[in-house]
Amino acid sequence: MHDMVGVLDRFQEEKVSIHLVETSDSLILEQERTLCTKPSEFLEGLPHVRYNKTRSGIDVYWYRSVDDVPDDRFSVFVANEFLDALPIHQFRRNEKGSWSEVYVNLDSKGQLCFMLSKSENLHTKGLIPESVRNDKTLEEWEISPASGTFVNQIAERMCSHGGFALLVDYGHNNDRKDLSLRAYHNHKVVSPLERCGEQDLTADVNFGHLKSLVEDRTKVFGPVDQREFLAQMGIGIRLRKLVEQLKTRDQQEALIKSYNMLMSEEGMGTKFKAMAMYPRTLENILQKRGGPAGFASNDAREAETEEK
Repeated sequence: MHDMVGVLDRFQEEKVSIHLVETSDSLILEQERTLCTKPSEFLEGLPHVRYNKTRSGIDVYWYRSVDDVPDDRFSVFVANEFLDALPIHQFRRNEKGSWSEVYVNLDSKGQLCFMLSKSENLHTKGLIPESVRNDKTLEEWEISPASGTFVNQIAERMCSHGGFALLVDYGHNNDRKDLSLRAYHNHKVVSPLERCGEQDLTADVNFGHLKSLVEDRTKVFGPVDQREFLAQMGIGIRLRKLVEQLKTRDQQEALIKSYNMLMSEEGMGTKFKAMAMYPRTLENILQKRGGPAGFASNDAREAETEEK
């Protein structure tokens, strides 16, 4: 958001406000220190829990839930590594073809462990689609109802009052066949049941499933690999300009290393996906343009290359 504010300032955008959804008080304070010059106070009795202004004077509001964000205006929704932090349900199919839910329980030593429900339950019956049940190649499946609620919320808002959305996260296009819940500690993958509260939990976002939930109301582009999205957005040109501006070789090498982390298969280039959502009313316009920036179709890119 700090980078986005810098772009808004450069283009002298004035009719804009920032609305951040954050459940952690400590992260709200960190965000405020990053964006604003002076601290504010937590508020009670209002939809927003904190209010301030950026260094350039843009209004910033903090909310506990998307439900509390005003829904009466044109909005641009940006969810960058937001969906992967939302809760998931995990399921496994047994040799008889029925499904069990993966629970967290205590073992005989009082340590957290995973276990399976003895039989089908409310969640296996209500959350597993028929397409998954009918796909015999799937023995494991996971879903985030909270993520589904979120994309439905923003779909309703953009269709009612205008806007669009950009979602960027670890994820896949409904083609992952195993469970993805994992934890990171000191940049290494560890058990998600260890050091609870002291390490980063994440799960891959099923963009294909989320897309299916909103395609009746929105025009969805993607998901595409992050490196494809960033390449179309001109990251290569941006890299060259920044490298030319840096004074030392160490600074240049650090920037190139960061670029490689964003773009390479070993880094985030293919592990991260990007997906965009627009109101269906804009479909014809977007199709004529070959898709929005970052999501241009192959035909559109080839036509543009021929014109140049």
